[in-house]
Amino acid sequence: MSNVEVVIDKNDIKETDLESKKTSTKNAWLWYSYDMADTFFSQSVISLAFTPFVLLMGVKMGWRFPTVFIVMSAFMAGSNLLIAIFGPILGAISDKVGKRKPAVLISAGIMVTTTALITVWSNFWWACILFVIANFCYQAGRMFYDAQIPFIAETEKRGFTQAIGGALAAFGSVIAIAISIIIGLPSLFGAHTHVDTGIWQVGGVAIDPNTINYGGLKYLFLISAIVIILISIPYFFHKEVENPPEEKMSPKEHVKSSLIAFKTSLKAIISDRNSWLFFLAWFFITDAANTTILYMVPVVSAMGGPALEGMTNYIILGGIIFSIIFGILVGRLMNRLGPKKLLLAVAISWFIAIVIFVLSGLQIGSVTIPSWLIWFGAVFIGVGFGGIWIVGRQFIMVLAPPSKLAQYGGFQKIAGRVSAIVSPLLFGLVIFLTDDLVAPPGPMRIALASLLVLFSIGIIFTLFIRDPHKRYMKGERAPYKGIYDKE
Repeated sequence: MSNVEVVIDKNDIKETDLESKKTSTKNAWLWYSYDMADTFFSQSVISLAFTPFVLLMGVKMGWRFPTVFIVMSAFMAGSNLLIAIFGPILGAISDKVGKRKPAVLISAGIMVTTTALITVWSNFWWACILFVIANFCYQAGRMFYDAQIPFIAETEKRGFTQAIGGALAAFGSVIAIAISIIIGLPSLFGAHTHVDTGIWQVGGVAIDPNTINYGGLKYLFLISAIVIILISIPYFFHKEVENPPEEKMSPKEHVKSSLIAFKTSLKAIISDRNSWLFFLAWFFITDAANTTILYMVPVVSAMGGPALEGMTNYIILGGIIFSIIFGILVGRLMNRLGPKKLLLAVAISWFIAIVIFVLSGLQIGSVTIPSWLIWFGAVFIGVGFGGIWIVGRQFIMVLAPPSKLAQYGGFQKIAGRVSAIVSPLLFGLVIFLTDDLVAPPGPMRIALASLLVLFSIGIIFTLFIRDPHKRYMKGERAPYKGIYDKE
């Protein structure tokens, strides 16, 4: 195959001149703090608080559990649709301005405010609307933060820098689990109603809504907002290499220039087979991964059943511990193996985890597969969770010119967020359609099994990527000339 013609911006000359030439340990540690803070948000608000809180509120309103699930999923999809639409444009503006830190801080500020308001306005519809805004800002802030890496660390140390950041970020999840356990103590707010088949249906009739108890879930949003602020304080003091525009422009000119850059990057991505293969692979892999993370509490509760009641937080904590260990390992192996091999490894780990979850507690004839297998599923979830975001960031650094990292990160958000639009709706739809066909937790089990198809497709797309990792490590940057010539 002949060289693929790529549209190159005139400013893409000497791309490496924009990057950091040294890695300050002190500066990196200051920078890590936001990674821990937004990982805390993901675990505390998205996984532990919002999903069970909204499910309980919906059931308390008298809705059937599958109905609540699909309505909640529609709001999740709407939030991800917003970031899919505006993510690349915001990324282009950030690249053109040459400053990512202010964008992170603005996004985080809105995220924290709307999260705290969920506690103040304990209403199903308000909770969903506020979450849409908070989740949008979380995703946008994550995109700007990821784009900072080349402006924080030199090429040879980026893998290790991300490994340390990923490991520290996982402690954000540990803190979230600890807070969730503490506020559920009888001496404080008490435990909330178990989110499993108990709030599904009993004999085809919804249980008494008056028996629903929120426990500490209601207050977890406000507490989370405060903790995020406290964890993020060091981030205010870090410094990044900035690439300000050569000439001053008005806000209107920035937007216009950014839209042009967005179109240029889109053409480059379409023209480069590696780029669109990665984005497709990322679409399917993160589709399944994000759905698992999003519904982790009801999934673990339903699959574990009565035998593991009250153990949900501890099972998730077990997975987080392994995510810390594997996150460090991924960073150490990044320079040697590259993002392609590691993406395959984490995708296969997610696949194995889902298989274990689907089988846990399943009765086949007179044989019942033990529910305690979920603990092993948590281990593989930890392996997948600890590596996937580090690998995804590295892939973007390898595929994108340094001056367009936030833009490519925006396109990565499109892939990840469009999948996150589709997956909650499909997951909720499967539960809704199978509710009358099989007894609980059968619908949840079938919905989980459907994710295996998505992981398989993502793995296949990844296999066809021609890995430019070695050339990247030698100092080359995208577009890589002659990368397809051997075909």
